[in-house]
Amino acid sequence: MSRDRVRGRTEIDATITSLAPGGDGVALVDLGGERRAVFVPHSAPGDRARLAIDASRRPARGRVRELTSAGPGRVAPACPWSTRCGGCDWMHLSLETQSRAHVDHVRGALPATWRDTPVATHPAPAALGYRCRTRVHVRCDPRGRAVVGMHEASTHEPVEVESCAVLDPAIEGARRALAPFFQGSRGRGDVQIALGTGRLPVYDVRWRGDPTRECFARLERAVLDGAIAGAQVTLAEASRPAKIGDPTPWTVGADGAPLRLSAGGFAQANERVNEALARHVARLARDSRATSAVELYSGAGNLGVLLAREVGELVCVESDRAACDAARANLAARALKARVVEADAAAYAWRPATDLVVLDPPRTGAREVARRLAASRVKSAVYVSCDAQTLGRDLAELEASYAPASVAAFEMFPQTSHVEIAVALERRRP
Repeated sequence: MSRDRVRGRTEIDATITSLAPGGDGVALVDLGGERRAVFVPHSAPGDRARLAIDASRRPARGRVRELTSAGPGRVAPACPWSTRCGGCDWMHLSLETQSRAHVDHVRGALPATWRDTPVATHPAPAALGYRCRTRVHVRCDPRGRAVVGMHEASTHEPVEVESCAVLDPAIEGARRALAPFFQGSRGRGDVQIALGTGRLPVYDVRWRGDPTRECFARLERAVLDGAIAGAQVTLAEASRPAKIGDPTPWTVGADGAPLRLSAGGFAQANERVNEALARHVARLARDSRATSAVELYSGAGNLGVLLAREVGELVCVESDRAACDAARANLAARALKARVVEADAAAYAWRPATDLVVLDPPRTGAREVARRLAASRVKSAVYVSCDAQTLGRDLAELEASYAPASVAAFEMFPQTSHVEIAVALERRRP
């Protein structure tokens, strides 16, 4: 092992041994007589590389100065901007390597007594061109030139890319067409792009600054020309958005029927894998034979339109009013019976007769729900998560009260370190 020390930094020849849950590769090296882990972005297990290391941080951080030999799971990225853009941190890894690492991360996050539970894997039908939603960032320079891009890795600045390999072609076309709308404006903002009526793009714009009148006129012209279905623009000081055309986003529901979403609200970006996930959760609900179920963090009804068919009574709890309105519309369009409650899912008190709780919280997890669930008499639970670490934290609260019936990983986000997880739980006998 050779070293060069320059201004307190160290260069070391090392081998990447594993992938951390955050996506970075991990090398174990000797730094000042101490065996330490070094986190290295855009590296692959088995890579032999010369690393530039900043040992002042814990864990230490490194970057590849020279790749001596590639690990067996390394592939050529499909996107030349993947090392700068913060969107696809695993595009340099084969799909098999990604899936194995996801399973390892899921299993490692489970409570220690559960780690022998098999983890079923559900691959993505397509690894590129699959995202039917995205969020991009727009900034106007002092001369009014609009820059549109993804977040640069580890920053909040937009990175301009010629094309995005993981976006659905309609979303990619709408991304490319975005900059001219804002030419001449001042400020910056985020734009969520989704698919609306007739699978035409819709924009949800959150802007800090002063968009020109021409910006709104250009959006209106795009609606009239059939380029987009609609847009809504919310200014920082405004209480309500300005709506142009029909900005309502839609997706294909897991039952194959159109599913209305709330403008700017959450929805899964991978329709085909989402269908597999929702059908899996519905099967778990059917197997539970629940007569009274509660779905927490229910959104616009992504899971609810299937759960309502499988349980005797369903209550859907969601804090966002627009998502509640969309959920009611989706249930009514299918002639399904379920009660939609606008409330804080973390604090919602379900009835004592409830025998199934399904929860799909945001990335921050649902620790309070887990604590209440552990103290309840609920027979079965299904926890859906996009973050293995917060899932593991919450399952630790449930370990004494529940046993894992099944664990499944869904490749909802190919080319990234993220994975969707569904854990079915059954209450232990007293």
